[in-house]
Amino acid sequence: MVTLAACMLGGCQTQNNKASGEEMKGYFYNPLDINYGIGDPWLYRHSDGYYYYTHSMTGVVKVTKTKSPTLLRENDGDEARTKVIFRQKSINVVEIWAPEVFFFEGRWYCYFTATDAALPDAASKDAGRRIYGMKSKTEDIFGEWETAVKIALPDDTRSIDATFFAYNGHQYIVYAGWKNKYNDQYIQNLYINELETGNPLKVAASETSRHLISEPDREWEQIGAKQNEGPAMSFAPDGTPVLLYSGAYSGADYYCIGYLKLVGSDLLNQNSWQKGDKPLMETDVNVSVNPEASEIIAPGHNSVFKSPDGKEDWICYHSAKYSGAGWDRQVRLQKMTWNGNTPVVEKIFRASDPAPLPSGDTAKRYKFEAEFATLTSDCFAIDQEGYASNDRSVSINDNGTIRFDVAVPENGQYAVGVRYSNRDKVTDKITLKINGREEEIVAPKTLYDDTFFVSWIFTDLYIKASGPNAIEVQADSSILIDCLLIDYLDHNA
Repeated sequence: MVTLAACMLGGCQTQNNKASGEEMKGYFYNPLDINYGIGDPWLYRHSDGYYYYTHSMTGVVKVTKTKSPTLLRENDGDEARTKVIFRQKSINVVEIWAPEVFFFEGRWYCYFTATDAALPDAASKDAGRRIYGMKSKTEDIFGEWETAVKIALPDDTRSIDATFFAYNGHQYIVYAGWKNKYNDQYIQNLYINELETGNPLKVAASETSRHLISEPDREWEQIGAKQNEGPAMSFAPDGTPVLLYSGAYSGADYYCIGYLKLVGSDLLNQNSWQKGDKPLMETDVNVSVNPEASEIIAPGHNSVFKSPDGKEDWICYHSAKYSGAGWDRQVRLQKMTWNGNTPVVEKIFRASDPAPLPSGDTAKRYKFEAEFATLTSDCFAIDQEGYASNDRSVSINDNGTIRFDVAVPENGQYAVGVRYSNRDKVTDKITLKINGREEEIVAPKTLYDDTFFVSWIFTDLYIKASGPNAIEVQADSSILIDCLLIDYLDHNA
């Protein structure tokens, strides 16, 4: 990868500061969420034109409402954007996993995995994981909800990662589970049950046992552990149900996404589902051999959603931040196409390349390059073709500062992102001073020094008689700064 010594420009100085920035037309940057402890992302497109985003996190189910699927950052200070809809203490459970929200017949529903807080040790808690669900009292996802209940699945064994779908007038729940109550080999399969008509929280009375539809019988599903999990339903252009799921050990580099395609008429029969011969998405670290390699590690646990104009299918998924990161993950988007009724991902977007916006996305976002900002003498710019955006990034030494002057069209709240690289991870924080007010944002380790993540914060910006808003960036010298991003949210810019 690029070395700093090879690319230094002689001393940094005040450069042409562009207060208006450059509009990011037609593209966005992955990853979209890099906070610690995230995983199991779920992105749902509703008929109101908004997307609803949730993911695994400690103790609660939190939902974020966003116009653009390319801005998933939560805003805990604004309940019109981000709101907690469930707290584990309300029903005495712990270890909330894999929440999903969906709208059905006028109400919102939420599925999640949890275990009984009263169980005495880690092993019993792991075996005790079950699927819970709850229903909103109104059509407002941020309104009141009924008390969550455990969904009574047949066989009552460990069950996780439930997803819902409706097909031909019937409703179904698909989930991952152990073969038996005490699973010494930790083999995990996918099961399906039909639900009571009109009630996603209750299995149909006729269902006296669970129905196996997939077991990890391919080599790529058995690396580290024989596991299938994280099911998420999609539908081919001809209406065929296609179930995406994760295979292999979730904490290893070779976690991957596979798929099952419905080829028969009985959804409860394993023979009605055809498994893809190879993963739809898998780890790709062959960059030394293939310059087009994506460098994405352990893609897994996904949801599938339509673009804003409804014309494209996209995958929202998590991947490891770097090789060996285990469950330290990031959330990314990836376009999916179809060959008939077979899903296709031709090329996973590279770790740092700009990716095309989902069709119909009207995100208003501006980029301010670090090399055009005001730099103190303790800064060094790196200049090499293909490196970062505009082929340049900036390193800050000692007490150096990068100052961006940012003009906005109206007073209000904006999302501000810093695109950075932190290969060496001496620290994992970046300090921002926004019009003199100091904030800290996370800056987790990245794969290489030319792999860039974006860390977001919400802040108020203004039209000021004294001039543009001053946004100053300070960081350890291990962190390189590519650019500042300003998302105009719902402002009429």
